[in-house]
Amino acid sequence: MINVKPIQSLLVGAITSLSPLLQADEKIPELVITSTRVEREVFNTPQAISIINDKQIDEANVTSTPDLFRNTEGVYIQKTNLGGGSPFIRGLTGKQVLILVDGIRLNNSFYRFGPHQYLNTIDQNSIERIEVVRGPSSVLYGSDAMGGVVNIITKKRTDFLDPFAAEGLASATFDSATSGTSYSDEWGGYATHLQGEGNLNDFGWLVGGSAKSYDDLLGGGDVGEQVPSGYRQYDGNLKLNYQFKPGTELQLGFQYLQQLDVPKTSEVTLDKKVQFNYQPQERAFTYIEYHDSNLDWFDDLKFNISYNSQAEGEEIIAKLPTETRELTEVGTIGTTLQFTNALFDNKHRITYGTEYYHDAYETRKHSINLNTGLISVIKPGVPDGAIYDNFGVFIQDEFDLTDRFNFILGGRYSQFSAEGELDHPTEGKRTLALDVNQFTGSLQGLFKITPKLNLIAGISQGFRAPNMEDFFGRVDFTSEIPNTNLKPEESVNYEVGLKYLDAKISADLHYFYAGYESLIDRVDTFDALGQPVKQRRNINNATIQGVEGGFNYDFTQHWRLGATLAWTEGRDDKEIPLRRIPPLNGTVQLRYTYNPQFWVELDSFIAKKQDELSNGDKTDLRIPEGGTPGYVVFSLKSGFKRTKNEQLALTFENIFDQEYKFHGSGIYAPGRSVVVNYSIKF
Repeated sequence: MINVKPIQSLLVGAITSLSPLLQADEKIPELVITSTRVEREVFNTPQAISIINDKQIDEANVTSTPDLFRNTEGVYIQKTNLGGGSPFIRGLTGKQVLILVDGIRLNNSFYRFGPHQYLNTIDQNSIERIEVVRGPSSVLYGSDAMGGVVNIITKKRTDFLDPFAAEGLASATFDSATSGTSYSDEWGGYATHLQGEGNLNDFGWLVGGSAKSYDDLLGGGDVGEQVPSGYRQYDGNLKLNYQFKPGTELQLGFQYLQQLDVPKTSEVTLDKKVQFNYQPQERAFTYIEYHDSNLDWFDDLKFNISYNSQAEGEEIIAKLPTETRELTEVGTIGTTLQFTNALFDNKHRITYGTEYYHDAYETRKHSINLNTGLISVIKPGVPDGAIYDNFGVFIQDEFDLTDRFNFILGGRYSQFSAEGELDHPTEGKRTLALDVNQFTGSLQGLFKITPKLNLIAGISQGFRAPNMEDFFGRVDFTSEIPNTNLKPEESVNYEVGLKYLDAKISADLHYFYAGYESLIDRVDTFDALGQPVKQRRNINNATIQGVEGGFNYDFTQHWRLGATLAWTEGRDDKEIPLRRIPPLNGTVQLRYTYNPQFWVELDSFIAKKQDELSNGDKTDLRIPEGGTPGYVVFSLKSGFKRTKNEQLALTFENIFDQEYKFHGSGIYAPGRSVVVNYSIKF
């Protein structure tokens, strides 16, 4: 039973403390697309939303996409290795959080249980904006969107004022924390990026490429060089768009990434393997989209077709002289058709549509005796030739009950099917024939307490259909065996919150409580020969609750104070803590802007010790005995524009050289170091 009195007191206190500010002028609200699939003001949307805008990305001075989320409310980044970075949203991560690129699914049916590295397969230099919807979004986006949705919106040409224009950008970054030579004979610690864009009348283009070389990361305190952790990465992106007229556009997008020999550091440093590399790690993503808001029958139409090819290899030496190499390639064809109509004197805005994704697998695995060169073929964990289909139909109604009451009501029907056959060494062929249907609904409401203060509340269902990695995992038939009879994970989320906005302050505060059924986890069992093994099963019912808050206060023309705070608690039906729940954590930023050409910012990352551990946490080598220690870390950032086209950014990371890492991470965060970026437009 939930005790709501503390929540009521918290909300009433927040309203009271904000009341003297309600006479201030209102600033222009920020817009968001991801929460409703069409543009809507963040302040007037009854959901918890975090935005990383183009200015924040431009000034971030980071070396990977996961690091862009450092000050993002409600997002906690765990790093198993330097080449990864997995977002935790409301206690969930991995395949329970949906990642989109330009509104199209990046997740496929092979995404792993727990933290993974796929967010870092998106080049931070190609990103225009990031939108995060915290809480279930399964009505609009289907499976995986249980903890939330991260939508990475990439750059494109937007300036068509001149009949012809062309521009360029070059940038170089140096990071002293990864600048050694132990990874290879080449120097690390650098990243370069080139970008060109322009237009010919109404045809726009943007093309970019990046090369990154990072050596083994230097941790804080006594950690020193973390071997192995260095890797190389190459990225390319292209965006073509043609504007038939304002509001009608056709665009083509392409992205390519290749990472070379990315170590899973903890497997070597903690689990004592000789080698564990992700090699290769490749992604090639192409889509074409037509968007029209000038039609007679519809107020808005979007149609896209996409193809996403992801290849992930693992090269593992558990013990010399044997190396195993496994490669899984997943090709995903996707399509989305979406319509929006305003009805009943514009009091209702209906968004509806359908989407379909089809995954096709190519898998292979073999072992090599490094002494003799003998190669032996091994059955891969996921069946070669397997397929996975994901189909959904959705509808959403945004309507005004009165001038002060606004609601969003939505529903979705989803259907999943999969086929695959695997030879079991002792039990013969194991056939998968998944056929699952799912209905999902949500209702969110907003009440305008004052023109500057909104109360929001909602109830929403989330779900995640078991994917191919759940069924087969990375099974080796000796320590883990497959399970082809899994059911979907389901959740119901309850939420209440406040949003405040005026000319100087933007702030929000949210409380959520979510109940989960049929969570999938590894359990100890026995194989057909009576030998102890592990297997994925639907075993857990659980609850996760938490509080998230953040604010930005421009208290003078030059000074800004910002802060975020997140507390999350997760327990199963036996009151045992859930795995990898982030600790109480927050950020503080104090920024001084002298003029548009110079700014300086003091950042602090704060986390309490996390000693609320599950049984799995207690045996996880990445988590110290007794829990992950807390930390308070300070960094100093600044930016200087010598001219309007030249920018120098400087970050003094971890000023006091604290030894720390994010809960559940397999690698320590950087120690005292400097990151320098120089960029020039031409």
